[in-house]
Amino acid sequence: MASSRQDYIAPWWTYWLHNFPHLNFNFQSVDNTFKPEDASYQQSLVFLACVSAVALGLCLLLLSVYLTCLCCCRREEDEEVKRPDTCCVTWAAVITGLVICSAVGVGFYGNSETNDGVYQLTYSIYNANHTLGGIGSMEKN
Repeated sequence: MASSRQDYIAPWWTYWLHNFPHLNFNFQSVDNTFKPEDASYQQSLVFLACVSAVALGLCLLLLSVYLTCLCCCRREEDEEVKRPDTCCVTWAAVITGLVICSAVGVGFYGNSETNDGVYQLTYSIYNANHTLGGIGSMEKN
């Protein structure tokens, strides 16, 4: 019985994350070998997620402070000037739009990778059931 076997190839970002320095809550280096049951490895993953969340929070805080200062601390404009200086607001909106589009793209990429992983899992389970079913027919004879 010939069966086609698909080897799993990990995506590039998993290699990048594995090579990223793993630190626990005491800022001590942790072995980056994949051990999800190890408490120190779990701490390093939570620490990495917390650093990312803090960076995102700081970016959003700085953006909101900037936009608040821009709106509240505007200098008085002459009535003759009809077009205010909106260059900074335009660039802030463009950068925010690019960040949001990038986040949506990463979400779609993650969805595609998850879909491929679930497909490979179901394919493997189907092949295992088929193989075990073939072995069970031979035992009955």
